[in-house]
Amino acid sequence: MDSILSLFSSYTSSELTYKKLGQLIRQIDLNTVDFPKIPEAYEKSEASEYYRKIYTLDPLEVAVLYWPPSAESAIHFHSGFYGYVLVLDGEGENVEFQFQNKILTPKRRVLCRKSGIMNEPDGTIHLIKNASSKNPLITLHLYVPALENLDGLTLFDIETKKIGVLNEKALNASFKEPIAHFHSIEENAFETFDPNQNPKSHRSHYIFPVVPKPNEKEINVMLQAYYDEQAAKYDQFDTEHASRHAYNHAINKQIAADFEEFKPEFVLDIAGGTGRRSEEIKNMCQGNFQPVILDMSANMIAEAQKRGFSGINAPFLSAELSKDHFDAIYFLYAFGHISSNTLRIQTLEKIYSQLKSGGRFYFDVFDIDNKHEWGHMARKNYFDLELEYMGYEEGDVFYKKSGGSEVAYLHYFDQEKLINMIEGVGFRVRKVSQIGYVKNAGANCTEPNEGNLFLILEKP
Repeated sequence: MDSILSLFSSYTSSELTYKKLGQLIRQIDLNTVDFPKIPEAYEKSEASEYYRKIYTLDPLEVAVLYWPPSAESAIHFHSGFYGYVLVLDGEGENVEFQFQNKILTPKRRVLCRKSGIMNEPDGTIHLIKNASSKNPLITLHLYVPALENLDGLTLFDIETKKIGVLNEKALNASFKEPIAHFHSIEENAFETFDPNQNPKSHRSHYIFPVVPKPNEKEINVMLQAYYDEQAAKYDQFDTEHASRHAYNHAINKQIAADFEEFKPEFVLDIAGGTGRRSEEIKNMCQGNFQPVILDMSANMIAEAQKRGFSGINAPFLSAELSKDHFDAIYFLYAFGHISSNTLRIQTLEKIYSQLKSGGRFYFDVFDIDNKHEWGHMARKNYFDLELEYMGYEEGDVFYKKSGGSEVAYLHYFDQEKLINMIEGVGFRVRKVSQIGYVKNAGANCTEPNEGNLFLILEKP
């Protein structure tokens, strides 16, 4: 811990602005940090679920907290101080809230793994919890100015709907503190609303950032688990979710119309899942082709094989496929699952090599400028959470399906940068269109930034 204390020793509290504090915490090398790994090395009171060890209060507060499995803090309001939390070991979840008109609403959840950073600007309402039910979480906390006591700290209790304001006697941010340690406790002080858990909000998915950004292998494992979880009911969701069904159907229809003129024989469906869309495209154009379904989810391939399709269970870049073989390849609703710009270029290069001369590639992506989609939130998270320093590219999103347990990844695209990447590989762009998804689902959008991008490319 000496290396951390020395990092801040030459600064005064006034010099440690929120921005400067962020720059310094990102310089910490966990390999040089020695911290206690057993709870006995920390202080704990009956009023707290976690253990704490304070190292200094000058020029800032430096503390390490030990969180037993599933432990969490109270929801509390940062007023007049700011800071950062660095995960030293384990996995923690930072849940931010907004409080308006006496309604407390979760606004952002972030999963922080080892070396992940939680941002706590002044004005934050949040809780921190150990995301594991089996392993401890250990976190480094930096706060400016240092909290000499908890006087004035506001707490929210979701179970009882109480709001409490602590006084200088309080030792922990907890409603387990004696009543004498509160300035006030207001009963029935607020209501809660979680749009991600409310069926009336019609939110099928919600954003769930993971920091630092997992690597390619980890993201592939996450995606495989996500789609394995969804496989048995994926087609049902795909058809019963009205806007998604209309959107996918419109793209299938455009591919089928192109196939009627193009008449491909050898077709590859990348990330083809259950094969339902290939079946629909084939029926629409009455094509004389038998698509090969490629998917990283074994459960999805099993569903596709029930439809009579040939299946390859592998990530695309590692799949063994013949060069100059396919007349047409499509990669629908999934190109954005590729986890980095480098891998996207490699994917386009491999697709290019497997197409015959004159072959066509069809794919759709989520447009970061689509005002009805998550693109603006992806940008906001990128800057608010300083995700550039957590390995993110602008447009990266991790998310969960409402009611699901697995996390998936998606990238939102800037159209100009995407076209430059495509042409850099050698493709000729035959068509770019915007298809409505959340709004005017399935319609060809005539106004910019209204839909997602559907592209038809050709290998010269």
